[in-house]
Amino acid sequence: MIPSGPREVLLVHRPHSAAARDACHRAAGILRAGGLHPVPISADTAPELTHTLAVHLRSRALRTAAVVAVGGDGMVHLVLQALHALAEQGVALPFGLVPAGSGNDLARHAGLPTRDVERAAGRVLRGLESAPHTMDLLAVRCADGTEHVCATAVCLGLDARINARANRWSRIRSSAKYAVALALDVVSLRARRYDLSWTAPDGTGHATERMLTFLTLANTSSVGGGFTIVPRASATDGAADLFMVSDVGIGRFLRCVPQLWLRTHEALPEVRVAPAVSATVALDDGAASDPARDAAYGDGERLGPLPVSLTVLPAALRVLF
Repeated sequence: MIPSGPREVLLVHRPHSAAARDACHRAAGILRAGGLHPVPISADTAPELTHTLAVHLRSRALRTAAVVAVGGDGMVHLVLQALHALAEQGVALPFGLVPAGSGNDLARHAGLPTRDVERAAGRVLRGLESAPHTMDLLAVRCADGTEHVCATAVCLGLDARINARANRWSRIRSSAKYAVALALDVVSLRARRYDLSWTAPDGTGHATERMLTFLTLANTSSVGGGFTIVPRASATDGAADLFMVSDVGIGRFLRCVPQLWLRTHEALPEVRVAPAVSATVALDDGAASDPARDAAYGDGERLGPLPVSLTVLPAALRVLF
């Protein structure tokens, strides 16, 4: 039985996505059958949806049992900003997820069914009945002063520029457009120099200048709708993983691609994975910066320009999966 108390479950989705609308309708039926009151929340644009959700939470937070993102990692990111802001005011609400997007990296990492709405909604019900489970988040502060929290990964190198290109293709499935964007960008593959410092979980500080192609701080295992970069990543251990790929030419990179698919790439000499609880990253290669592409991307969304500071927030979010 669902514990007595708040009964409303907010189902946050984009109305222009047929998949999200259908998933919202089907999830609402499951939640209603479980004795809860589903409340769909939607708006035409992301800023409007952010505002609508924030207003609803300010007025009805104490009546709300959970907030559920119905969509992909972009929708997860939007909902997390509202929940984090509310938590900083002293009201922590559980987070649920019904995958219905083109990129579902958080859902894959959490073992949520990405093609079964009813089972995913059932996980929300079971989560409300069970002992609390939490996950870590990544806090990011960009050079323009903006602050964000992310659930999956923050891309900072070529991976970020691939993300920027892929985001322009809204009608293509995430993993497919990421692969195509990777193929286009790899033609001009070159490393860039980064000033990089991080603190390990044992408190040890590290600082280096390195020529890198890929640079990601990963909380979960994959990016780009299913490209697994850190197979052993954990979102519950209080630390993230810095995924670094050093200077490789196009020929060497293409020869390494099969090992990426086989998840054996961590053994390559060009790849380093280092646990970190905080990090700072800046570009330092003297090249002209492109504000549209030389930026941090978190959960597949543009965050802001480098340099950035990143911090792991242990057990920052109660999750219903």
